[in-house]
Amino acid sequence: MVSGPKHIRPIHPKTEIAPSRDAIQRILDRGWWGQVKIHGHRAQIHIPSENAGDAVVFNRQGQPHRKVLPPDTLREVMRIFAPNKGWNVIDAEWLKADDRLFVFDFLKHEDQLLDARTYGERYALLPRAFISPKVLVLPALKTLDQCLAVLADPAPHVEGLIFRSPETRGFVDSGIVRCRKKPE
Repeated sequence: MVSGPKHIRPIHPKTEIAPSRDAIQRILDRGWWGQVKIHGHRAQIHIPSENAGDAVVFNRQGQPHRKVLPPDTLREVMRIFAPNKGWNVIDAEWLKADDRLFVFDFLKHEDQLLDARTYGERYALLPRAFISPKVLVLPALKTLDQCLAVLADPAPHVEGLIFRSPETRGFVDSGIVRCRKKPE
């Protein structure tokens, strides 16, 4: 059994929209933000402050990933997300073959669970002014052109889009909608 922090139930989209201009424009017009949907392994990363313990990476089911973060990737996570006290918890997709992390949410900050905050407030806490070969914070896409460019991306790890309501508080499945690329 893993010692340390407890897994936080991740949100998962239960609804889907078509990858069409009209559907995407309608959800954007409602104020929702798009993000690239990465086809990887869900990684909820619990990051300790100095001397608080070891980092823990959980999968979607709340079990530790069998593969551990490689030392260079873990160093990058610690450099970018280490808290001053307690624990930080980020939600990411992990491309294990490349050992790259695509971060999209902040679940716990400086030992405070962020379930009372909106997605927009949590997203604002994510650092974006850094350069890393291993870690990327997914941008919030707010225009139709940005979203359509993602759907046209041929990269095999780009599955489509996720839309999130920046006004939804907590970690609720109703605040997220999936939009998959059209099959080729």
